[in-house]
Amino acid sequence: MVDKEADKKTNVYAAVGVGFVCLVVGLPLWWKTTEVYRVSLPYSDIDTLAGTKIQYTVDIIVKSFLKTSSEKDLAVLSRNLLDQLGGKQDALVKSYYRTIVKAASTEELQFLEKSASLKELDSLLSNNEGQSKPNKYSVFILPRNSRISISKPTFGCRRNVFIPEPEKDFPGVAVTIAHLVKDSLVRESTVLKRYKTARGTRNLKPDKETMRSVRFSSGYDVTLTLVSPRPDILDVQWDAKSGISAYLTPFVLRMSNYTSIVVKSQVLFFTKLHTKPKKENNEFYFTPDDLPHMINPLEAKLGSPASTNPELNFLVYVPSRSEYPLYIHDAQGTKLESNAFFSPQWGGVYIYNVAPPSPDTEGPVQHTLDMSRIMEVFVTELRLLLNFNSPASEEHDVLPTGVESIRDWELDVWLRSRCVENLATSSASLKSLAQLLGKISNIVIKDDIGNEVKTAVAAMQLALDLLRDGDLKAAYLESRRAVTASEKAFFDPSLLELLYFPEDQKFAIYIPLLCRFAFYIPLFLQVCHLYPAFLAGSPSISHCYCRFAIYIPLFMQV
Repeated sequence: MVDKEADKKTNVYAAVGVGFVCLVVGLPLWWKTTEVYRVSLPYSDIDTLAGTKIQYTVDIIVKSFLKTSSEKDLAVLSRNLLDQLGGKQDALVKSYYRTIVKAASTEELQFLEKSASLKELDSLLSNNEGQSKPNKYSVFILPRNSRISISKPTFGCRRNVFIPEPEKDFPGVAVTIAHLVKDSLVRESTVLKRYKTARGTRNLKPDKETMRSVRFSSGYDVTLTLVSPRPDILDVQWDAKSGISAYLTPFVLRMSNYTSIVVKSQVLFFTKLHTKPKKENNEFYFTPDDLPHMINPLEAKLGSPASTNPELNFLVYVPSRSEYPLYIHDAQGTKLESNAFFSPQWGGVYIYNVAPPSPDTEGPVQHTLDMSRIMEVFVTELRLLLNFNSPASEEHDVLPTGVESIRDWELDVWLRSRCVENLATSSASLKSLAQLLGKISNIVIKDDIGNEVKTAVAAMQLALDLLRDGDLKAAYLESRRAVTASEKAFFDPSLLELLYFPEDQKFAIYIPLLCRFAFYIPLFLQVCHLYPAFLAGSPSISHCYCRFAIYIPLFMQV
Protein backbone atom coordinates (compact mmCIF):
# COMPACT_ATOMS: atom_id res chain seq x y z
CA MET A 1 0.00 0.00 0.00
CA VAL A 2 2.88 2.33 0.86
CA ASP A 3 4.57 1.52 -2.45
CA LYS A 4 1.37 2.30 -4.27
CA GLU A 5 1.07 5.71 -2.61
CA ALA A 6 4.74 6.40 -3.38
CA ASP A 7 4.21 5.56 -7.06
CA LYS A 8 1.26 7.93 -7.19
CA LYS A 9 3.34 10.74 -5.72
CA THR A 10 6.14 9.98 -8.18
CA ASN A 11 3.70 10.20 -11.09
CA VAL A 12 2.32 13.46 -9.75
CA TYR A 13 5.83 14.89 -9.45
CA ALA A 14 6.57 13.81 -13.01
CA ALA A 15 3.39 15.45 -14.31
CA VAL A 16 4.11 18.66 -12.45
CA GLY A 17 7.70 18.62 -13.73
CA VAL A 18 6.59 18.18 -17.30
CA GLY A 19 4.12 21.03 -16.99
CA PHE A 20 6.73 23.25 -15.36
CA VAL A 21 9.27 22.59 -18.09
CA CYS A 22 6.70 23.25 -20.83
CA LEU A 23 5.46 26.51 -19.34
CA VAL A 24 8.63 27.95 -17.84
CA VAL A 25 11.24 26.67 -20.31
CA GLY A 26 9.48 25.55 -23.47
CA LEU A 27 7.19 28.53 -24.00
CA PRO A 28 9.89 31.24 -23.62
CA LEU A 29 12.27 29.18 -25.73
CA TRP A 30 9.69 28.83 -28.47
CA TRP A 31 8.93 32.56 -28.31
CA LYS A 32 12.62 33.49 -28.55
CA THR A 33 13.49 31.09 -31.37
CA THR A 34 10.51 32.12 -33.53
CA GLU A 35 10.82 35.91 -33.22
CA VAL A 36 11.74 37.92 -36.34
CA TYR A 37 15.36 39.06 -36.36
CA ARG A 38 15.59 42.75 -37.14
CA VAL A 39 18.89 44.56 -36.85
CA SER A 40 18.65 48.12 -35.60
CA LEU A 41 18.80 50.82 -38.28
CA PRO A 42 19.63 54.55 -37.95
CA TYR A 43 16.06 55.75 -38.53
CA SER A 44 16.70 59.17 -37.00
CA ASP A 45 19.69 59.78 -39.28
CA ILE A 46 17.63 58.75 -42.31
CA ASP A 47 14.88 61.24 -41.39
CA THR A 48 17.46 63.95 -40.84
CA LEU A 49 19.12 63.34 -44.21
CA ALA A 50 15.76 63.37 -45.98
CA GLY A 51 15.15 66.93 -44.78
CA THR A 52 18.70 68.21 -45.20
CA LYS A 53 19.25 70.93 -47.79
CA ILE A 54 22.02 70.20 -50.27
CA GLN A 55 24.56 72.99 -50.61
CA TYR A 56 27.49 73.03 -53.03
CA THR A 57 30.34 75.53 -53.01
CA VAL A 58 32.04 76.99 -56.10
CA ASP A 59 35.22 79.08 -56.23
CA ILE A 60 35.29 81.97 -58.72
CA ILE A 61 38.40 84.09 -59.38
CA VAL A 62 38.04 87.16 -61.59
CA LYS A 63 41.29 88.59 -62.99
CA SER A 64 41.55 91.76 -64.97
CA PHE A 65 44.17 92.31 -67.68
CA LEU A 66 43.05 95.95 -68.00
CA LYS A 67 45.56 98.56 -67.03
CA THR A 68 42.77 101.10 -66.50
CA SER A 69 41.02 99.12 -63.75
CA SER A 70 41.80 100.60 -60.33
CA GLU A 71 41.59 99.00 -56.92
CA LYS A 72 38.33 100.84 -56.35
CA ASP A 73 36.86 99.43 -59.56
CA LEU A 74 37.89 95.91 -58.55
CA ALA A 75 36.32 96.34 -55.10
CA VAL A 76 33.04 97.56 -56.60
CA LEU A 77 33.09 94.67 -59.08
CA SER A 78 33.59 92.22 -56.22
CA ARG A 79 30.57 93.55 -54.31
CA ASN A 80 28.40 93.59 -57.42
CA LEU A 81 29.41 90.05 -58.28
CA LEU A 82 28.50 88.76 -54.82
CA ASP A 83 25.10 90.43 -55.10
CA GLN A 84 24.47 88.86 -58.50
CA LEU A 85 25.57 85.37 -57.49
CA GLY A 86 23.68 85.37 -54.20
CA GLY A 87 20.20 85.91 -55.58
CA LYS A 88 17.02 83.95 -54.86
CA GLN A 89 17.59 80.21 -54.79
CA ASP A 90 15.59 77.04 -54.45
CA ALA A 91 14.81 75.78 -50.95
CA LEU A 92 16.04 72.26 -51.74
CA VAL A 93 19.41 72.85 -53.41
CA LYS A 94 21.54 75.88 -52.67
CA SER A 95 24.72 77.17 -54.29
CA TYR A 96 27.38 79.16 -52.46
CA TYR A 97 30.07 81.11 -54.30
CA ARG A 98 33.43 82.13 -52.92
CA THR A 99 34.72 84.96 -55.09
CA ILE A 100 38.03 86.78 -55.48
CA VAL A 101 38.50 89.80 -57.75
CA LYS A 102 42.03 91.04 -58.45
CA ALA A 103 44.36 92.23 -61.17
CA ALA A 104 46.29 89.75 -63.31
CA SER A 105 49.79 88.89 -62.15
CA THR A 106 52.98 89.75 -64.03
CA GLU A 107 53.40 86.18 -65.18
CA GLU A 108 49.85 86.09 -66.53
CA LEU A 109 50.45 89.35 -68.39
CA GLN A 110 53.49 87.73 -70.00
CA PHE A 111 51.34 84.77 -71.07
CA LEU A 112 48.98 87.19 -72.78
CA GLU A 113 51.87 88.91 -74.61
CA LYS A 114 53.43 85.75 -76.02
CA SER A 115 50.28 83.77 -76.83
CA ALA A 116 49.39 83.57 -80.51
CA SER A 117 45.85 82.30 -80.00
CA LEU A 118 43.20 82.07 -77.33
CA LYS A 119 43.63 78.30 -77.17
CA GLU A 120 47.34 78.74 -76.41
CA LEU A 121 46.56 81.32 -73.73
CA ASP A 122 44.00 78.97 -72.21
CA SER A 123 46.61 76.21 -72.05
CA LEU A 124 49.31 78.45 -70.52
CA LEU A 125 47.00 79.83 -67.85
CA SER A 126 45.72 76.36 -67.00
CA ASN A 127 49.20 74.91 -66.64
CA ASN A 128 50.12 77.67 -64.23
CA GLU A 129 50.48 76.42 -60.67
CA GLY A 130 47.16 76.09 -58.87
CA GLN A 131 45.20 77.58 -61.73
CA SER A 132 43.14 74.62 -62.97
CA LYS A 133 41.70 72.72 -60.06
CA PRO A 134 38.30 70.98 -59.93
CA ASN A 135 35.48 73.32 -58.94
CA LYS A 136 37.73 76.39 -59.22
CA TYR A 137 37.14 78.69 -62.19
CA SER A 138 38.96 81.74 -63.50
CA VAL A 139 37.32 84.59 -65.40
CA PHE A 140 39.75 86.77 -67.35
CA ILE A 141 38.84 90.23 -68.63
CA LEU A 142 40.86 90.81 -71.82
CA PRO A 143 41.66 94.27 -73.22
CA ARG A 144 40.40 95.09 -76.69
CA ASN A 145 43.78 96.26 -77.98
CA SER A 146 45.71 93.11 -77.09
CA ARG A 147 47.11 90.49 -79.48
CA ILE A 148 44.16 88.25 -78.63
CA SER A 149 40.91 90.04 -79.23
CA ILE A 150 37.46 88.54 -78.72
CA SER A 151 34.07 90.03 -79.40
CA LYS A 152 32.03 87.97 -76.94
CA PRO A 153 32.62 85.71 -73.91
CA THR A 154 34.47 82.49 -74.72
CA PHE A 155 34.79 79.32 -72.65
CA GLY A 156 38.14 77.54 -72.70
CA CYS A 157 38.84 73.82 -72.63
CA ARG A 158 40.02 73.91 -69.03
CA ARG A 159 38.33 76.00 -66.35
CA ASN A 160 38.83 79.45 -67.84
CA VAL A 161 36.37 81.98 -69.23
CA PHE A 162 37.47 84.95 -71.28
CA ILE A 163 35.32 88.05 -71.61
CA PRO A 164 36.07 91.19 -73.61
CA GLU A 165 36.67 94.56 -72.05
CA PRO A 166 33.35 96.33 -71.42
CA GLU A 167 32.79 99.48 -73.39
CA LYS A 168 31.67 101.32 -70.26
CA ASP A 169 30.70 100.70 -66.65
CA PHE A 170 33.48 98.28 -65.69
CA PRO A 171 31.79 97.20 -62.38
CA GLY A 172 28.66 96.41 -64.39
CA VAL A 173 30.42 93.44 -65.98
CA ALA A 174 29.40 91.50 -62.86
CA VAL A 175 26.01 90.81 -64.45
CA THR A 176 27.69 89.13 -67.43
CA ILE A 177 30.02 87.09 -65.21
CA ALA A 178 27.20 85.91 -62.95
CA HIS A 179 25.12 84.90 -65.98
CA LEU A 180 27.99 82.86 -67.46
CA VAL A 181 28.79 81.20 -64.15
CA LYS A 182 25.25 80.23 -63.20
CA ASP A 183 23.97 79.16 -66.60
CA SER A 184 27.05 77.55 -68.17
CA LEU A 185 29.93 76.90 -65.77
CA VAL A 186 27.81 75.60 -62.89
CA ARG A 187 24.48 74.91 -64.63
CA GLU A 188 22.32 75.51 -61.57
CA SER A 189 19.14 74.61 -63.45
CA THR A 190 20.57 71.23 -64.45
CA VAL A 191 21.58 70.45 -60.88
CA LEU A 192 18.11 71.30 -59.61
CA LYS A 193 16.42 69.23 -62.33
CA ARG A 194 18.54 66.21 -61.46
CA TYR A 195 17.62 66.55 -57.82
CA LYS A 196 13.89 66.89 -58.43
CA THR A 197 13.87 64.04 -60.94
CA ALA A 198 15.64 61.71 -58.50
CA ARG A 199 13.28 62.63 -55.65
CA GLY A 200 10.21 62.42 -57.89
CA THR A 201 9.12 65.96 -57.03
CA ARG A 202 8.98 67.31 -60.59
CA ASN A 203 5.45 67.89 -61.81
CA LEU A 204 6.43 69.81 -64.92
CA LYS A 205 6.74 68.32 -68.36
CA PRO A 206 10.24 66.80 -68.80
CA ASP A 207 12.59 68.89 -70.92
CA LYS A 208 14.83 67.62 -73.72
CA GLU A 209 17.93 67.49 -71.55
CA THR A 210 16.29 65.25 -68.95
CA MET A 211 14.61 62.99 -71.50
CA ARG A 212 17.59 62.29 -73.75
CA SER A 213 20.30 61.56 -71.16
CA VAL A 214 20.55 58.30 -69.25
CA ARG A 215 20.38 58.15 -65.49
CA PHE A 216 23.45 57.59 -63.37
CA SER A 217 24.97 54.13 -63.34
CA SER A 218 28.26 52.77 -62.08
CA GLY A 219 28.92 51.48 -65.60
CA TYR A 220 27.74 51.74 -69.20
CA ASP A 221 28.04 49.29 -72.09
CA VAL A 222 28.66 50.93 -75.46
CA THR A 223 28.13 48.82 -78.60
CA LEU A 224 29.21 49.95 -82.07
CA THR A 225 27.42 48.03 -84.81
CA LEU A 226 28.01 48.00 -88.54
CA VAL A 227 24.90 46.93 -90.47
CA SER A 228 25.63 45.57 -93.96
CA PRO A 229 22.42 44.50 -95.76
CA ARG A 230 24.13 43.03 -98.86
CA PRO A 231 27.70 41.88 -98.16
CA ASP A 232 27.52 39.69 -101.26
CA ILE A 233 27.43 42.84 -103.41
CA LEU A 234 29.28 45.41 -101.28
CA ASP A 235 31.78 44.02 -98.79
CA VAL A 236 32.01 46.87 -96.27
CA GLN A 237 35.00 46.90 -93.91
CA TRP A 238 35.73 49.13 -90.94
CA ASP A 239 38.68 49.44 -88.58
CA ALA A 240 36.67 49.66 -85.39
CA LYS A 241 39.70 49.04 -83.19
CA SER A 242 41.62 52.07 -84.47
CA GLY A 243 38.50 54.26 -84.31
CA ILE A 244 37.81 53.28 -80.71
CA SER A 245 41.45 53.80 -79.77
CA ALA A 246 41.67 57.24 -81.34
CA TYR A 247 38.28 58.69 -80.35
CA LEU A 248 36.69 56.72 -77.51
CA THR A 249 39.66 55.49 -75.47
CA PRO A 250 40.64 59.01 -74.30
CA PHE A 251 37.01 59.61 -73.35
CA VAL A 252 36.82 56.31 -71.46
CA LEU A 253 40.11 56.91 -69.64
CA ARG A 254 39.00 60.39 -68.64
CA MET A 255 35.84 58.93 -67.08
CA SER A 256 37.49 55.83 -65.59
CA ASN A 257 37.74 57.36 -62.10
CA TYR A 258 34.03 58.09 -62.00
CA THR A 259 32.22 55.45 -64.06
CA SER A 260 33.07 52.36 -66.08
CA ILE A 261 32.50 52.44 -69.85
CA VAL A 262 32.94 49.18 -71.76
CA VAL A 263 33.12 49.51 -75.56
CA LYS A 264 32.60 46.65 -78.00
CA SER A 265 31.86 46.33 -81.70
CA GLN A 266 30.05 43.91 -84.00
CA VAL A 267 28.93 43.51 -87.61
CA LEU A 268 25.47 42.43 -88.76
CA PHE A 269 25.17 40.95 -92.25
CA PHE A 270 22.03 40.65 -94.37
CA THR A 271 20.09 42.93 -92.05
CA LYS A 272 17.68 45.32 -93.71
CA LEU A 273 15.50 48.14 -92.55
CA HIS A 274 11.85 47.21 -92.16
CA THR A 275 10.82 50.77 -92.93
CA LYS A 276 10.78 51.61 -96.61
CA PRO A 277 12.19 55.03 -97.47
CA LYS A 278 10.47 57.51 -99.73
CA LYS A 279 11.89 58.31 -103.16
CA GLU A 280 12.27 61.63 -104.90
CA ASN A 281 14.60 62.64 -107.79
CA ASN A 282 16.45 59.31 -107.73
CA GLU A 283 17.17 59.75 -104.02
CA PHE A 284 15.74 57.96 -101.03
CA TYR A 285 15.01 59.62 -97.71
CA PHE A 286 13.40 59.20 -94.32
CA THR A 287 11.24 61.83 -92.62
CA PRO A 288 11.24 62.41 -88.84
CA ASP A 289 8.03 60.37 -88.60
CA ASP A 290 9.78 57.33 -90.12
CA LEU A 291 12.77 57.28 -87.77
CA PRO A 292 11.10 55.78 -84.64
CA HIS A 293 9.99 52.76 -86.66
CA MET A 294 13.59 51.94 -87.59
CA ILE A 295 14.82 51.32 -84.03
CA ASN A 296 12.82 48.29 -82.86
CA PRO A 297 13.58 45.95 -85.81
CA LEU A 298 17.29 46.74 -85.58
CA GLU A 299 17.39 46.49 -81.79
CA ALA A 300 15.93 42.98 -81.90
CA LYS A 301 19.01 41.79 -83.80
CA LEU A 302 21.65 43.50 -81.71
CA GLY A 303 21.76 40.71 -79.14
CA SER A 304 21.05 40.58 -75.42
CA PRO A 305 23.20 42.60 -73.04
CA ALA A 306 25.69 40.66 -70.93
CA SER A 307 25.39 42.88 -67.85
CA THR A 308 22.91 44.97 -65.90
CA ASN A 309 24.53 48.23 -67.03
CA PRO A 310 22.61 50.53 -69.38
CA GLU A 311 23.22 49.63 -73.01
CA LEU A 312 24.14 52.47 -75.41
CA ASN A 313 23.91 51.51 -79.09
CA PHE A 314 25.47 53.26 -82.06
CA LEU A 315 24.73 51.87 -85.52
CA VAL A 316 26.27 52.50 -88.93
CA TYR A 317 23.91 51.53 -91.73
CA VAL A 318 25.26 51.19 -95.27
CA PRO A 319 22.34 51.32 -97.72
CA SER A 320 22.01 48.59 -100.31
CA ARG A 321 21.90 49.16 -104.05
CA SER A 322 18.09 49.33 -104.05
CA GLU A 323 17.99 52.30 -101.66
CA TYR A 324 21.12 54.25 -102.56
CA PRO A 325 21.60 57.15 -101.88
CA LEU A 326 19.70 57.32 -98.58
CA TYR A 327 19.29 60.54 -96.57
CA ILE A 328 17.45 61.88 -93.55
CA HIS A 329 15.27 64.97 -93.94
CA ASP A 330 14.20 67.32 -91.18
CA ALA A 331 10.67 68.58 -90.65
CA GLN A 332 11.19 71.23 -93.35
CA GLY A 333 12.33 68.66 -95.91
CA THR A 334 16.01 69.67 -95.79
CA LYS A 335 18.77 67.06 -95.76
CA LEU A 336 20.55 66.70 -92.44
CA GLU A 337 24.22 67.47 -92.78
CA SER A 338 25.17 64.70 -90.36
CA ASN A 339 22.79 62.18 -92.00
CA ALA A 340 22.29 60.68 -88.52
CA PHE A 341 19.57 60.69 -85.94
CA PHE A 342 19.60 60.36 -82.15
CA SER A 343 17.32 58.24 -79.98
CA PRO A 344 17.02 59.44 -76.33
CA GLN A 345 18.45 57.09 -73.69
CA TRP A 346 19.26 54.51 -76.38
CA GLY A 347 21.87 55.72 -78.91
CA GLY A 348 21.94 56.75 -82.53
CA VAL A 349 21.99 55.61 -86.14
CA TYR A 350 24.32 56.97 -88.81
CA ILE A 351 23.53 56.34 -92.48
CA TYR A 352 26.80 55.98 -94.42
CA ASN A 353 26.26 56.14 -98.18
CA VAL A 354 28.69 54.07 -100.26
CA ALA A 355 28.31 53.93 -104.03
CA PRO A 356 27.39 50.32 -104.90
CA PRO A 357 29.05 48.50 -107.82
CA SER A 358 27.29 48.24 -111.13
CA PRO A 359 24.97 45.25 -111.63
CA ASP A 360 27.34 43.58 -114.08
CA THR A 361 30.27 43.56 -111.63
CA GLU A 362 31.24 40.06 -110.53
CA GLY A 363 31.80 39.25 -106.88
CA PRO A 364 31.55 41.57 -103.88
CA VAL A 365 33.42 44.86 -104.04
CA GLN A 366 35.33 45.81 -100.91
CA HIS A 367 35.09 49.27 -99.38
CA THR A 368 36.69 50.58 -96.17
CA LEU A 369 34.72 53.14 -94.19
CA ASP A 370 36.21 56.40 -92.94
CA MET A 371 36.27 55.96 -89.15
CA SER A 372 36.80 59.66 -88.48
CA ARG A 373 33.40 60.49 -90.00
CA ILE A 374 31.74 57.76 -87.98
CA MET A 375 33.41 58.42 -84.65
CA GLU A 376 32.78 62.17 -84.75
CA VAL A 377 29.05 61.45 -84.92
CA PHE A 378 29.19 58.77 -82.25
CA VAL A 379 31.20 60.87 -79.80
CA THR A 380 28.72 63.73 -80.19
CA GLU A 381 25.80 61.39 -79.48
CA LEU A 382 27.62 59.79 -76.54
CA ARG A 383 28.11 63.23 -75.01
CA LEU A 384 24.38 63.85 -75.31
CA LEU A 385 23.50 60.53 -73.67
CA LEU A 386 25.82 61.19 -70.72
CA ASN A 387 24.68 64.82 -70.49
CA PHE A 388 27.99 66.43 -71.48
CA ASN A 389 26.34 68.74 -73.97
CA SER A 390 27.29 72.41 -73.89
CA PRO A 391 24.24 74.56 -74.57
CA ALA A 392 24.67 76.52 -77.78
CA SER A 393 24.21 80.24 -77.55
CA GLU A 394 24.76 83.26 -79.72
CA GLU A 395 25.94 85.16 -76.67
CA HIS A 396 29.16 83.19 -76.14
CA ASP A 397 31.66 80.88 -77.88
CA VAL A 398 33.32 77.65 -76.78
CA LEU A 399 36.80 76.55 -77.77
CA PRO A 400 36.89 73.16 -79.56
CA THR A 401 37.87 70.14 -77.49
CA GLY A 402 40.89 67.97 -78.04
CA VAL A 403 41.07 64.20 -78.29
CA GLU A 404 39.55 63.78 -74.83
CA SER A 405 36.22 65.23 -76.05
CA ILE A 406 35.48 66.53 -72.55
CA ARG A 407 36.31 69.99 -71.26
CA ASP A 408 37.38 70.29 -67.63
CA TRP A 409 34.48 72.53 -66.67
CA GLU A 410 32.05 70.16 -68.44
CA LEU A 411 33.37 67.32 -66.30
CA ASP A 412 32.78 69.45 -63.20
CA VAL A 413 29.20 70.08 -64.31
CA TRP A 414 28.69 66.34 -64.75
CA LEU A 415 30.22 65.50 -61.35
CA ARG A 416 28.15 68.16 -59.60
CA SER A 417 24.82 67.18 -61.13
CA ARG A 418 25.46 63.46 -60.70
CA CYS A 419 26.56 63.98 -57.11
CA VAL A 420 23.34 65.81 -56.25
CA GLU A 421 21.33 63.20 -58.15
CA ASN A 422 23.02 60.37 -56.24
CA LEU A 423 22.37 62.04 -52.91
CA ALA A 424 18.70 62.56 -53.76
CA THR A 425 18.33 58.98 -55.00
CA SER A 426 20.05 57.54 -51.95
CA SER A 427 17.94 59.64 -49.59
CA ALA A 428 14.73 58.59 -51.34
CA SER A 429 15.73 54.91 -51.27
CA LEU A 430 16.61 54.98 -47.57
CA LYS A 431 13.42 56.86 -46.68
CA SER A 432 11.28 54.38 -48.62
CA LEU A 433 13.11 51.46 -47.03
CA ALA A 434 12.57 52.86 -43.53
CA GLN A 435 8.85 53.36 -44.19
CA LEU A 436 8.55 49.85 -45.63
CA LEU A 437 10.27 48.19 -42.68
CA GLY A 438 8.21 50.20 -40.22
CA LYS A 439 4.96 49.22 -41.92
CA ILE A 440 5.68 45.49 -42.33
CA SER A 441 6.99 44.31 -38.98
CA ASN A 442 7.57 40.67 -39.91
CA ILE A 443 10.30 41.36 -42.51
CA VAL A 444 13.66 40.00 -41.42
CA ILE A 445 16.41 42.66 -41.40
CA LYS A 446 19.70 40.85 -41.72
CA ASP A 447 23.08 42.17 -40.63
CA ASP A 448 24.31 42.76 -44.18
CA ILE A 449 21.26 44.96 -44.88
CA GLY A 450 21.96 46.94 -41.76
CA ASN A 451 25.59 47.35 -42.77
CA GLU A 452 24.59 48.61 -46.23
CA VAL A 453 22.16 51.12 -44.73
CA LYS A 454 24.77 52.38 -42.27
CA THR A 455 27.33 52.62 -45.08
CA ALA A 456 24.90 54.65 -47.19
CA VAL A 457 24.07 57.00 -44.31
CA ALA A 458 27.74 57.57 -43.47
CA ALA A 459 28.64 58.13 -47.14
CA MET A 460 25.77 60.60 -47.58
CA GLN A 461 26.79 62.60 -44.54
CA LEU A 462 30.39 62.73 -45.73
CA ALA A 463 29.37 63.64 -49.29
CA LEU A 464 27.21 66.52 -48.04
CA ASP A 465 30.12 67.89 -46.01
CA LEU A 466 32.57 67.54 -48.90
CA LEU A 467 30.16 69.18 -51.32
CA ARG A 468 29.65 72.04 -48.89
CA ASP A 469 33.44 72.46 -48.60
CA GLY A 470 33.90 72.50 -52.37
CA ASP A 471 35.70 69.15 -52.72
CA LEU A 472 33.70 68.09 -55.78
CA LYS A 473 35.59 64.96 -56.79
CA ALA A 474 35.60 63.39 -53.32
CA ALA A 475 31.94 64.33 -52.81
CA TYR A 476 30.96 62.56 -56.03
CA LEU A 477 32.85 59.39 -55.07
CA GLU A 478 31.12 59.30 -51.69
CA SER A 479 27.72 59.92 -53.30
CA ARG A 480 28.37 57.02 -55.67
CA ARG A 481 29.16 54.79 -52.68
CA ALA A 482 25.98 55.98 -50.95
CA VAL A 483 23.64 55.31 -53.87
CA THR A 484 25.19 51.89 -54.50
CA ALA A 485 24.79 50.83 -50.86
CA SER A 486 21.25 52.23 -50.50
CA GLU A 487 19.95 50.52 -53.62
CA LYS A 488 21.66 47.28 -52.68
CA ALA A 489 19.88 47.37 -49.32
CA PHE A 490 16.51 48.34 -50.81
CA PHE A 491 16.53 45.61 -53.45
CA ASP A 492 17.92 42.87 -51.22
CA PRO A 493 16.16 39.56 -52.09
CA SER A 494 15.45 38.77 -48.44
CA LEU A 495 13.25 41.86 -48.18
CA LEU A 496 11.30 41.08 -51.32
CA GLU A 497 10.26 37.66 -49.98
CA LEU A 498 7.69 39.17 -47.60
CA LEU A 499 7.04 42.42 -49.40
CA TYR A 500 3.76 41.17 -50.91
CA PHE A 501 2.72 38.88 -48.02
CA PRO A 502 -0.51 40.33 -46.47
CA GLU A 503 -1.15 39.96 -42.76
CA ASP A 504 -4.46 38.13 -43.22
CA GLN A 505 -2.74 35.29 -45.08
CA LYS A 506 -0.81 34.39 -41.96
CA PHE A 507 -3.88 32.70 -40.46
CA ALA A 508 -4.03 30.13 -43.24
CA ILE A 509 -0.41 29.21 -42.58
CA TYR A 510 -0.17 29.36 -38.80
CA ILE A 511 -3.56 27.96 -37.71
CA PRO A 512 -2.55 24.28 -38.27
CA LEU A 513 0.51 24.90 -36.12
CA LEU A 514 -1.32 26.82 -33.40
CA CYS A 515 -4.06 24.18 -33.11
CA ARG A 516 -1.50 21.71 -31.81
CA PHE A 517 -0.61 24.08 -29.00
CA ALA A 518 -4.27 24.12 -27.92
CA PHE A 519 -3.48 21.01 -25.87
CA TYR A 520 -1.49 23.22 -23.50
CA ILE A 521 -4.73 24.66 -22.13
CA PRO A 522 -6.22 21.47 -20.55
CA LEU A 523 -2.72 20.50 -19.46
CA PHE A 524 -2.31 23.76 -17.60
CA LEU A 525 -5.79 23.50 -16.03
CA GLN A 526 -5.13 19.98 -14.78
CA VAL A 527 -1.85 21.05 -13.24
CA CYS A 528 -3.57 23.93 -11.46
CA HIS A 529 -6.27 21.59 -10.15
CA LEU A 530 -3.82 18.87 -9.16
CA TYR A 531 -1.40 21.00 -7.17
CA PRO A 532 -3.84 22.06 -4.34
CA ALA A 533 -5.13 18.52 -4.05
CA PHE A 534 -1.60 17.27 -3.72
CA LEU A 535 -0.83 19.72 -0.91
CA ALA A 536 -4.01 18.74 0.93
CA GLY A 537 -3.34 15.00 0.54
CA SER A 538 -6.81 14.51 -0.97
CA PRO A 539 -7.68 11.03 -2.35
CA SER A 540 -8.91 12.76 -5.53
CA ILE A 541 -5.33 12.96 -6.62
CA SER A 542 -5.57 9.61 -8.34
CA HIS A 543 -8.64 10.74 -10.29
CA CYS A 544 -6.94 13.97 -11.32
CA TYR A 545 -3.88 12.08 -12.37
CA CYS A 546 -5.96 9.77 -14.53
CA ARG A 547 -7.51 12.74 -16.29
CA PHE A 548 -4.11 14.36 -16.54
CA ALA A 549 -2.53 11.22 -18.01
CA ILE A 550 -4.97 11.34 -20.90
CA TYR A 551 -3.31 14.49 -22.21
CA ILE A 552 0.27 13.26 -21.84
CA PRO A 553 0.35 11.25 -25.15
CA LEU A 554 -1.28 14.15 -26.94
CA PHE A 555 1.22 16.58 -25.47
CA MET A 556 4.10 14.32 -26.48
CA GLN A 557 2.86 14.50 -30.08
CA VAL A 558 2.97 18.26 -29.93
